[in-house]
Amino acid sequence: MRKYIAEFLGTFILVFVGTGSVVYSAATASSPLTIALAFGLALAVAIYAFGNISGGHFNPAVSLSMAIQKRLTWIEFIGYVIAQLLGAIVASAAVYGGISAYLKSPTVVQALSGQKMSVSQFVNLAGLGQTNFADGQTLTAFVFELVLTFLFILVISIVTKLANVPAPIIIGLWLSALLIVALPITGGAFNPARALSPAIFVQGKALGHVWVYIVANLLGGVLAAYAANFFNKEVKEVA
Repeated sequence: MRKYIAEFLGTFILVFVGTGSVVYSAATASSPLTIALAFGLALAVAIYAFGNISGGHFNPAVSLSMAIQKRLTWIEFIGYVIAQLLGAIVASAAVYGGISAYLKSPTVVQALSGQKMSVSQFVNLAGLGQTNFADGQTLTAFVFELVLTFLFILVISIVTKLANVPAPIIIGLWLSALLIVALPITGGAFNPARALSPAIFVQGKALGHVWVYIVANLLGGVLAAYAANFFNKEVKEVA
C-alpha cells in the first residue's frame, strides 16, 4: 500500500506543480522555460521523496516500461496506474479549485485592468494546463509524443541502473529539456495521466485529442523497454 500512496502523491506533485505553473501564470508573463523547469523540478523532488518507496514512476508509461523490463510485477503495474490516475485527477481538481483565489490576487486584477472574470470563463480562455495540438496535426503530434516519450523513458531506464548517478536530477532536467522542444507542438505530455487529468475538466478538443497522448505515450514506453533491455545487458544494478 505504501508504494501506491507514494505513486499517488508523486503524481499529484508533478501534475499540480507542472500544470499549476501554466494556469497561475496565464494572466501574467510565462515562458516555456519556466513551465519546463516547473515540471522538471517537481519530478526530481517527487523522485527524491518517494523513489526509495515505489521507484518514483508517477507515469503509467514508465510503469508499463518497467513491467516489461520485469522491474515491476503486472499486479503492481495495475495498482500503480490506478494510483497515478487518481493522483493526477486530484491534482487537476486542486488547480481548478485555486483559480478563484488566483483571479482575486492583486497581480491578476491589475493584469485584467480590473475586469471581472469567472472561473469558467478563465478555464475556457486559458485552460487548465492541458496538452493539445492544432487541428490537422494528429500524425505530427503522435510522432512527437511517441519519439520524445521513448527518449524520456529510455533515459530513465538506463540512469536508474547506474551507480553513483543523481538519477532524479538527470531525469528532471531531461524532462525539462524535452518539454522546451515539445511545448509549442503538443504541450509535451509524455505521460498518459498528466494528459488525461486536465482534459477531463476542460473537455472539448483537449479531451477529444487525449487518445493520441495515451496511445503514443504507452507505445513509447513499450519501445523504450525493449531498447533499455538491450542497453542494460552489461549494466550493473544500483547497490
